[in-house]
Order: sequence, then C-alpha cells, then structure tokens
Amino acid sequence: MGPNDYEDFKPFFKAVLEHYHKIDLSKNKHVNSWDLSKLTGLPQGNVLDLRNLGLGELSMRVRTGRNLKKYPLPGAMTREDRINLEREMEKVFEKLKADPNFGGQY
Repeated sequence: MGPNDYEDFKPFFKAVLEHYHKIDLSKNKHVNSWDLSKLTGLPQGNVLDLRNLGLGELSMRVRTGRNLKKYPLPGAMTREDRINLEREMEKVFEKLKADPNFGGQY
C-alpha cells in the first residue's frame, strides 16, 4: 500500500509471473501498441461507434492504479483521506463536466 511497493516487491512478482506464464521476463517484455492501423476487422476510419452496434449511451468507470501523491493507496486510506480526496476531485469533475468535450455526471 506504499508508493514504492511495485519496486520493493518486484522480485516476488517477477518470479510469480515467470512461473505462471512460463516465460523469462529478462528476455521477454510486453509492449502496448495503440496503433489501430495494423488491426483487422475495425469499422471504416478505425472508429468504434457503439451506436452502430445497437448500443445506446454507455456508462463507464475509469480505474487508476495510483491516487494523488499526497494520499496513500486505497487500502491504506482513512475515512478522512477518502473524504478529502473526494472534495478535491469534485473541483476537477466540475471543470470536466463544464467542458463540452467531456460533460457527464458525478
């Protein structure tokens, strides 16, 4: 639940991942590619419009792996931390809601 956990526990997680996936992570590395031009089966223009699939509005949740630096990770947060984080984020959400590129509700 600390900021350094990813690095502190890296040897443990590396061993677990190598065993589970039967790979050597010193020789293999996963690289994300968001280049849609190389994918097949996408609609023309590489735009996935949910309305074309018969779906209306979509509600989604975005998860992040970290919180704001001044707060601990969720498992170590106190009730007061959570309340203060939400109060800070409400200001950000209000700006996003007012922006026509984002909108939405909170």
